[in-house]
Amino acid sequence: MTTTAANEKTVAPGAPLGTAAKRARRPALRGAGRRLVVVSNRLPELVSAADLREKGKPQAGGLVTALRPALEAAAGGLWVGWSGRSVPKGVRPRVRRERFGRVTALGIDLAEADVEGHYNGFCNGALWPLCHSFPERVRIDAQSYGRHRRVNRIFARAVARLLAPGDRVWVHDYHLFPLARELRALGVGRATAIGFFLHVPFPPHDVFSILPWAAELLEDLCAYDLVGFQTARYAENYEQAVERELGAREGRPRKPRPPRQRVGAYPIGIDPRPYEAWSSDRAAARRAQWLREAVRGRRIILGVDRLDYTKGIAERLRAFARLLERFPRWRSRVSFIQISAPSRTRVADYIRHRREIEELVGHVNGRFGEADWVPIRYLFRSYEQRELAAFYREADVCFVSPLRDGMNLVAKEYVACQAADPGVLVLSRFAGAAEELKEAVLVNPYDLDGTAAALDRALRMPREERERRQAALLARVRRQTAQRWAARFLADLAAAHGRARRAKGRADLAPKARAQPEGDGAGRPA
Repeated sequence: MTTTAANEKTVAPGAPLGTAAKRARRPALRGAGRRLVVVSNRLPELVSAADLREKGKPQAGGLVTALRPALEAAAGGLWVGWSGRSVPKGVRPRVRRERFGRVTALGIDLAEADVEGHYNGFCNGALWPLCHSFPERVRIDAQSYGRHRRVNRIFARAVARLLAPGDRVWVHDYHLFPLARELRALGVGRATAIGFFLHVPFPPHDVFSILPWAAELLEDLCAYDLVGFQTARYAENYEQAVERELGAREGRPRKPRPPRQRVGAYPIGIDPRPYEAWSSDRAAARRAQWLREAVRGRRIILGVDRLDYTKGIAERLRAFARLLERFPRWRSRVSFIQISAPSRTRVADYIRHRREIEELVGHVNGRFGEADWVPIRYLFRSYEQRELAAFYREADVCFVSPLRDGMNLVAKEYVACQAADPGVLVLSRFAGAAEELKEAVLVNPYDLDGTAAALDRALRMPREERERRQAALLARVRRQTAQRWAARFLADLAAAHGRARRAKGRADLAPKARAQPEGDGAGRPA
């Protein structure tokens, strides 16, 4: 988020409601009670819809595009997240407010120790590998977990003072599991609907239970009216974890998840229209011509990822080497372009992973390359969406092979960019997108021989079969858009919240039985 002194207001996150800070907040509360309040770990770059179409800037994986209509409706919405600023010890963090048309952005500054403990420590070091089922990479650290709880309390205080009955709160991703319970503890009543969507996978219970705080985090999730996941399998994993982790304690049956909570699968999509336009404009045609000339007319296999160990880039490179080894007819006839956007460049695990990838690229090129042919072209940089559209358009095969992924929108972007002579999507069955994009060539990225054979099949696939697969894939991508995803989630949140309020009303009218003591004898619930 970019701000200037002229249009920015600051409020201390911990300021009491009766201070001058409360008066400074009042302009943002106009129309309160009819707004959508989005909360995410990081505040995205909010630009106008016109700038998005013109510049082709990536917008938080399409999240801004999906939520913009709901945010701009009625009284306008609010987006709350970390500002990206970290302040040293002794400097009080601030909450910074900025308007983008009908949307208000609130950026929360965090102390350096909180960023290190919450974001780099617990979220990246424990929750990220845990959710992607890499238990050997999980780092258990009680101090980092304490910072995680503290940051969620900071977010809750910042959000709670802005809410009015009737507002809807939509919390995003694993960084903010505890937020709903923190908001309820601050007095945010049941008149405010709170929903949660997990963009990454939710692992099986035996993996999630590796965390010493698994039960507490599950109880946090039980505080939401609606919990959404990318796939039905991830939703089932959550419900099973709740049942097994919280279903009984000390031999006493217990049902911690209230019957009013709704759980569902909401596969996120993209807005295919700009990709279809970008891939067919003159600029894309020029880039496509340059790309074909660069590879001297050879077939193109394309990989596009953020550099992360979950994306299976190392396995992908090894599978490409196996293709050249087992199917030598493709030597000098195909070029593999791997685009890896830099990610977490200061984290030791990612520094080592980058080194591994670059060594693999050198090994494959040294083993199979010729004086006039470099098998792998490795691009360690970020591209704007409009530039990526040209790569998508020209790729004969898009090789999307994460070892585990919540959805993976690269697969859908590739489909949206295909023209009359379409390419082939080779997709890991461990990506959430595989449950929707069944006409892709599905692979197990751990099986190098099977994946190499799938690449050979994709490169040889007849045009008629490619067109048939592409037609089915494109119809699904056009139908399951980002905007439809957001509308469906919000409609279900309203329904779940209404059911919760009706249930509470019936409970309030029911005869009160005398309370029986519960817990461990010290005033704590069982």
